[in-house]
Amino acid sequence: MRKPFLILLICISQLNAFAQIKKTVFGEIDTETVKMTVFDKDSSAEAVVLYDFGEVTFDYRSEKLLHTLTYHGRIKILKKSALDRAGLQLKLRSYGSNSESVSKIKGITYNIENGVLKKDKLTSDMIFKEKSSGEVTTTKFTLPNVKVGSVIEYSYEITTPFGISNNPETWSFQGRLPVLWSEYKITIPDYFYYRMLMSGYLNLFLTDSEPTSVTLDNETINATAYHFILKDAPAIRDEPYITTLSDYVSKIDFELASVNIPGTMSRNFSLDYPSMNKTLLEDENFGLAYKKSSFMKDSAKEILSKTKDTTEILVAAMASVRRQIKWNENYGIYTNGLKKVLEKKEGNAADINLTLVSLLKELGFDANPLILSTRSHGAIHQQYAIRSRFNFVLAHLMLNDKDVFLDATEEFLTVGMIPVQCLSHTGFLIHPDSPRMVSLETNDKDVEFEKVVLKINEDGEMNGTFYKSYGGYSAWSARKIFKKEGQDKFLEEIKKGKPNWNISKAVYNNQADLTNAFEANYELTMTDQASVAGNMIYINPMLTEGHTNSPFQSSERNFPIDLNYPIEESFMVEFEIPAGFQILEKPKNAIVSLPENGGKFTYATAVSGNKITVSSRISFKKSLYLADTYPALKEFYDKIVAKHAEKIILKK
Repeated sequence: MRKPFLILLICISQLNAFAQIKKTVFGEIDTETVKMTVFDKDSSAEAVVLYDFGEVTFDYRSEKLLHTLTYHGRIKILKKSALDRAGLQLKLRSYGSNSESVSKIKGITYNIENGVLKKDKLTSDMIFKEKSSGEVTTTKFTLPNVKVGSVIEYSYEITTPFGISNNPETWSFQGRLPVLWSEYKITIPDYFYYRMLMSGYLNLFLTDSEPTSVTLDNETINATAYHFILKDAPAIRDEPYITTLSDYVSKIDFELASVNIPGTMSRNFSLDYPSMNKTLLEDENFGLAYKKSSFMKDSAKEILSKTKDTTEILVAAMASVRRQIKWNENYGIYTNGLKKVLEKKEGNAADINLTLVSLLKELGFDANPLILSTRSHGAIHQQYAIRSRFNFVLAHLMLNDKDVFLDATEEFLTVGMIPVQCLSHTGFLIHPDSPRMVSLETNDKDVEFEKVVLKINEDGEMNGTFYKSYGGYSAWSARKIFKKEGQDKFLEEIKKGKPNWNISKAVYNNQADLTNAFEANYELTMTDQASVAGNMIYINPMLTEGHTNSPFQSSERNFPIDLNYPIEESFMVEFEIPAGFQILEKPKNAIVSLPENGGKFTYATAVSGNKITVSSRISFKKSLYLADTYPALKEFYDKIVAKHAEKIILKK
């Protein structure tokens, strides 16, 4: 009985959803909506999308297959900063003799004036067309008489005649504004099969499909009508610790998988991962490029003549490619010819790391390329092989049954260390025998350790030494900056960030020695980390290194917290207090832990004679925390900020 009961519940749920759908008619609005002055669910919102509707239909005209998007939207303007929402720009593309077109543009501005609802309509003389760059033409219009408190409404149709090669545009249910109602319909003829890729972290209010029919070229054929609704979507805003914002937006993408027109055309556009692997291995700008590796024989012989140690060989291979090819800072998974790149001595990520794969093969390793999408490019789809989702290549090999990644684009990366922009969780290994998804979760950390020894005089001035050690990703970043800027500018930037530091001497160690941490040693004076009031001295024990603000300001979060890599941050300071003073008050020791061993914060003070030692250690043991851990993370960081703000009080 369970299964029929479950089906009954689903049907009732769908019926309830349909019952709540209210048809919004263009030109009809209730005055209470126009009178609204603030959005209760988000008082910071500059505007609210009241209605966001799109419908896509397919047609066949003049021997051309096309699809048309009918759009209808309403926005309530709440603040001056949103007044520019009244101006719309519709970018229309052209390919050869085919061009997108826009029609049926309508617009109304609603205001309450003297207690009466007033409508100002968009007129044809307010609509302009202008040629943009290349193959793009822009249609512009601005709704009239828009001010704070207005509701603007507009609609239009865009027809795209590019045939089956053009997928319907992505529909985003969320945006920079809160959205009360986002509704999307699409009717797809059974001739075409599209993958509909849903993403985001909000649950749809309605997901429905039903059989129907459409007329194409005077022929009635079967079709499927899809219907999606999302209610009360919060504004999507940049938050700390994300990849790219588009990864978190609730949206639907379309990817044409196959076409089957009886008696005319049958074609499969779909690539599964084994097929994509085979295609890339046989591509002259990918797999065939690094198989022709004879041009790397001399480099391989030179390396093997100097060492037989595996790690040293890998380090030398990365260094050899870096010397021969300068990275132009462009991404990509295809090369235009590795020999040409070596002659030019410059190339993109594929040029460099496919050359590295070629060299590693000459050195006797079973090296292969691993393709991925950088963090700013957006996540790959692990179920469907979509080549456009990939934009970077790493070299991959197995050592002691473990995945090892090598990159020759970035200097100062150690063996196995993945560039920060490539820490996108999953990549795909291109391999002649065993292609597979590979985790890009890293064991490398961002590690910083600071040790400070200071003597405090009666005026509150502090003199002593400050030592900082950069390890892991922190060392990689510091070394890059140090090499680019030089010691003087590196020190200058440190001073800008620490204006109360009076540095008399600075010494840096291990700038290029990747086997040890990059180290900075300073002799300095600090004048504003202790204040004197009568016979009392108030000391800020964390000096300039404490966390004063939490990055987690939002009350809730619907998507993961992505730190890139695990983090370890340690700070220890030893104060020698002035003669004649005693410790009146000091921070209490504390230990705060995240659930499931996700991290820990420890804070401790210790007194020995006229010296007091304070230590703080923060550890985030994961690179990715799911949304349901956000409350714990927020509380964790709030406790760090509170503890770091506590003072040591000395009394004479």
